[in-house]
Amino acid sequence: MASVTGADRPRKKIQRKRLPVAPYFVALLIVIAVLWAATLAGAGWKFPTPKLGLDLQGGMSMTLTAYQQGSDEAPSAETMEQARQIIEGRVNSTGVTEPEVYVQGTENIVVNVAGRDTDEEALRDVGAPAELRFRIVTDQTQDTSGITIPEEEVEGSTEDETSSEGEGGEESAETPSAESSEGAEEPTEETSEDASGSGTVATTEGSGSAQSDTADMTVDDVWAKVGEEATATAQALTAAPDPADPTTTAVLEPFGELSAAEVGLLPANVQFYVPQITCEQLDARPPGSVQKPDDPVAACSTPENVDPEDPEAGTISNKYLLAPAEVLGSDVSSADVGSDPARPNQYVVNTEFTTGGADKWGALTAESVGQQIAIVLDNEVVSAPTIQEASTNSTQISGDFTATEAKQLADQLNFGSLPTTFEVETIDEVTATLGVEQLQAGVLAMLIGLILVFIYCAIYYRLLGFIVLGSLLVATVVLYPTVTLLGSQIGMTLTLAGIAGFVVAIGITADSFVVYFERIKEEMASGRSARSAVPRAWTRARRTILSSAAISMLSAVVLYILAIGPVRAFAFALGLSTLVDILVVVLFTHPIAAWLSRGSILNNVHLSGLRTKSTPATGDAATRG
Repeated sequence: MASVTGADRPRKKIQRKRLPVAPYFVALLIVIAVLWAATLAGAGWKFPTPKLGLDLQGGMSMTLTAYQQGSDEAPSAETMEQARQIIEGRVNSTGVTEPEVYVQGTENIVVNVAGRDTDEEALRDVGAPAELRFRIVTDQTQDTSGITIPEEEVEGSTEDETSSEGEGGEESAETPSAESSEGAEEPTEETSEDASGSGTVATTEGSGSAQSDTADMTVDDVWAKVGEEATATAQALTAAPDPADPTTTAVLEPFGELSAAEVGLLPANVQFYVPQITCEQLDARPPGSVQKPDDPVAACSTPENVDPEDPEAGTISNKYLLAPAEVLGSDVSSADVGSDPARPNQYVVNTEFTTGGADKWGALTAESVGQQIAIVLDNEVVSAPTIQEASTNSTQISGDFTATEAKQLADQLNFGSLPTTFEVETIDEVTATLGVEQLQAGVLAMLIGLILVFIYCAIYYRLLGFIVLGSLLVATVVLYPTVTLLGSQIGMTLTLAGIAGFVVAIGITADSFVVYFERIKEEMASGRSARSAVPRAWTRARRTILSSAAISMLSAVVLYILAIGPVRAFAFALGLSTLVDILVVVLFTHPIAAWLSRGSILNNVHLSGLRTKSTPATGDAATRG
């Protein structure tokens, strides 16, 4: 029997495994559908728009200036960085849109918040020291300076004074003014400008200049300002003077003309017993005026309306003289918001003490049963409950809080007090006029980049260039809802730096296409058909594409961790674009190329630009050809 040679042996059909492209397209459609559904739902089923950053939509910019009372030295770099981290945590807890917090120079911290709905007061509060002190109340009185006197009563009292002066003669009318002129008239004239500016020390723009005017002032300067007679009278007080005594009232009048910063330099007993020093002045003292735990202090409660039904009637506050603090905010381990069992509609802050703090609190409450204890936050008495019994591990802070105020206090206690005191130097509203122009320029740059990439690929790869265009469009359809969804869920904002990151990512995405298509060209140039070349090219290109993406992601992560401000936005955009690039290449670019390779389009050199090298036949096959 004749042997069968290799040339005569019948050929076996080679079954090539086709890539099932349908699951890839279905998976891509599911991803797109889920992203858009979630984004539309978050936008109230309206067309979603990304959250824009401060440079694109405007917002508020606040500059906090650090100062150390009694020292001209700037805080250390470590202190400023610690303060920056605490302030950043406080700002983030308010739910604002991707704030930017950074140290500027040696003593300034800048807080930038995007959005027109930013609460200015809440933004100011993030710079509060948040120094919590628990102090025993040694004395208290009421400050009625906030009560509004009806005009008819003022007019009536003026007429009475005029008539009494006429009856009593010129001598009695001149005597009080002569007495007050020695110690009160001149200081009043000197301090009227400071008094008008005292409200700006801690709350309005330009507070830095007001603070600098009193930064070098000492308590001796304040005594000299009010005069010897007023000084001697105030220092001798051990109780509030009789308001019916016109002589003492006139002598102490200069204290009412002091600025809040000047009042903060006076001893606590003078601040408390002199009725001309009002709660308005005490509340406006520079931050940190009552932070020394070993000193007695004077502080006031939150003003309350005299008549809840008539806000025009004015307010009244409780004025407290407080003993040195034995329990501090640093003794609190955690704080959270709860409701008052006695008043379900009122919010309270529940605090847990550290081990050492629990011992201090237990000793303080055991020694002071039946006494009032004031819970002092910065310059204000939040509440002053009476100690009913000794306790150790926890306590409850109540003070007619709203839900927002209670959460803010809990956040301040959890993040800790600032290592130094700050004042609001400036707080400005930032317009987005320049940002809109830059946004338009950034979008134009992205479009130009996309067009150039498409033109290059269309010329060099011909039909494959349309795969590039389709891939970039799919990437846009995936990226847009992703950015919008992240904005609504985690507060991510689109900034100019972020747009720059997306522009750079276009080149990275195009690089993935070039690697893949060049592999296809190499395989077809070696003699393979498109159907055989595409899967082999993908196997070889996939490793390169994933390695390149991994390096880009690593760079973005490192940059995001180490950088601050706009650079972090650039890093985030770069990393997000890289992830979307991998998704598009795997679920769209490769499957669409595999699907096209099954026909004759990619084998057509005029349509695809992919040339196939002809391989000459050998042996009998060549003879038969």
